[in-house]
Amino acid sequence: MNHARTSMLLGFGLAAIVGTGIVGCRGERSDKPPRQFFPDMDDAEHFRPQNETEFFADGRSQRPTVPGTVGYGRAPIDHAEAEDAGWGDGFGVQRARLLREDQGLYFGTTDAPPDQAEHYVRDIPVEVTMDMIRLGQEKFDIYCAICHGYEGDGKGTVGNRWAGQIVANFHDPKYSNKDDILGRDGYMYHVGRYGLYDPNGVLRMPGYSHALDENEAWAVVAYIRTLQASRGMSIDDGVIPGAERNRLLEQRGTPVGNADQPASQEQIAEGGEQ
Repeated sequence: MNHARTSMLLGFGLAAIVGTGIVGCRGERSDKPPRQFFPDMDDAEHFRPQNETEFFADGRSQRPTVPGTVGYGRAPIDHAEAEDAGWGDGFGVQRARLLREDQGLYFGTTDAPPDQAEHYVRDIPVEVTMDMIRLGQEKFDIYCAICHGYEGDGKGTVGNRWAGQIVANFHDPKYSNKDDILGRDGYMYHVGRYGLYDPNGVLRMPGYSHALDENEAWAVVAYIRTLQASRGMSIDDGVIPGAERNRLLEQRGTPVGNADQPASQEQIAEGGEQ
C-alpha cells in the first residue's frame, strides 16, 4: 500500500513538473528575469572584445595569433589537377593570397632595414600588361585622383585645398629615381596599401588595403609609371599608335582624314602620321 501511494505521489510530482515546463515554454513575453537552471554557465566570466584585463601581462583581452599561424582554411585539393581540369583556376591564386609567402609581391618589401632603399622592391614583381595598366587607371581614378589629380600632379579636388604641395606630385623626379626610397615601386605599393606616417606617428595618408587587393595596388603603381612616362611626351614622338594618334590629332583640330588609314605625305608634313 505504501509502495502504491509513493508511486502515485511521484506520478503527480512528475506531472506537475512537466506541466510547469509546458506553461513556462508557451511562448509568451515576460518582463521577469529568466529562470537559471545552470547559473554557473550563464554567469561565467568572459572577456568582452577590446576590454582591458589584468589576467595577461600585456593587459589585452584579445590574444594575438600564435607565431606562424596561417589564415588558410580551405579543404586540401590538388591545385595542379584542379587547374588542369578547368575548375580550379582561382584556388591557386586564393591560396597564394592567404599564405602571402612572397614578401616582395604581397608587401612590396625585403628584409633590408626600413631606412634603406633596398627595403622596398625596385620594380613591379609581376608582368605589366595593357590590361593591368587599364585596371590601374580605373582604380587610380576612383581612389587616388581625388587628391593626386587625374594626371598624378597632386592637384586633385582635395589636393588643391592644401596649403603648399603637401599631396605628392608623382612627376617630381624624386618619385622616379629608383635608387632612392621614394622612387621605388615597392614603396609606392606599400604606401598605397598601408598608408604613410610621419616620424612622429601622425597619419599623412590612409592606406587603401580595404579597397585595393595586391594585384590592384600593383596595377595602380603601373599606371602611375605610365603617367610619369607620358609627361612631356610629344604626339609626334612616334610612340602613340597610328589610329590613336590620328584621333588625338583630330581632337586637337588637325584634320587627318580616315583615322584607320595611314596619313598621306601632306599630312605627315603638317604633323600627321610619321
